[in-house]
Amino acid sequence: MRIVLVVRNQALRVASAVVRAQDFAEHVNVMNLGGDSEVAKLARESGAEVIEHHGATDAPTIARILLSELEQMGRTVIISLDSDWKLSDMARTVGLSKQGHDVFIAFKNRDKNTEKGSKDISVVGPDTYTYSEAFIQFAYCSQAGLEAVASQGEFAVPADLSDEIDLRVVELDPPAGPQKRESLASASRFAQFFYWMLESKHPLILFGVPGVVFFWVGFEMANELISFQGPHDSVSIGVALAAFAATLVGVFSLTASLVLYVLGKQVNRMPGISLFK
Repeated sequence: MRIVLVVRNQALRVASAVVRAQDFAEHVNVMNLGGDSEVAKLARESGAEVIEHHGATDAPTIARILLSELEQMGRTVIISLDSDWKLSDMARTVGLSKQGHDVFIAFKNRDKNTEKGSKDISVVGPDTYTYSEAFIQFAYCSQAGLEAVASQGEFAVPADLSDEIDLRVVELDPPAGPQKRESLASASRFAQFFYWMLESKHPLILFGVPGVVFFWVGFEMANELISFQGPHDSVSIGVALAAFAATLVGVFSLTASLVLYVLGKQVNRMPGISLFK
């Protein structure tokens, strides 16, 4: 598999992106748009081959350049390295490429595709955008798919590809907005809730609530780990151990809260003794 990073003015991120891509692919290439010498230098030092390009950046043009500059490869993943794509998306992007389509295109959300942003689009499909009027965040192609896209023009749509090409087109979700800062009021409410938990001295609250939180965190971490398509290295092993520990602590806390609650009920039945209300 080959990963191609299409880069423009991303000198601060290109080295880390290349190193991350090398965890997933045998060959990593950087297509340097605009001739930024710093990007080219950092990419080469990180172990990537650099392709200089100063022309159009529509999908058919990129496909033709890759076919002319690089040797044949079974699967090629093309990623637009910009502010909307994070290094943490690498595993998901590469994982999608294993679905077996000849051509998979992920358009940016319509809010980013300003050429058609004002039009009423209900569902983005293979015939919604031409290559010249929409921004592609990432795509992957088999060798046959890459050759098919290269044969198209910039004003064509993906739906014009041959029926023999297994095609899928998706629209990405809108990027998350800036993280909201916690207000003093919400922080105060959390502090009041925590104080109430301690003052209640009830086992279902003291141990049950943290148990539910730990169990939920461990369960979510385990789910993400199962769906993770990347390499199983020391980081993934650490995450697996953390998920196991969080789940175990949650189960232990829930069990302890139930045991203490039942014991408290039994003690309360004894005359003159009341532990839990």
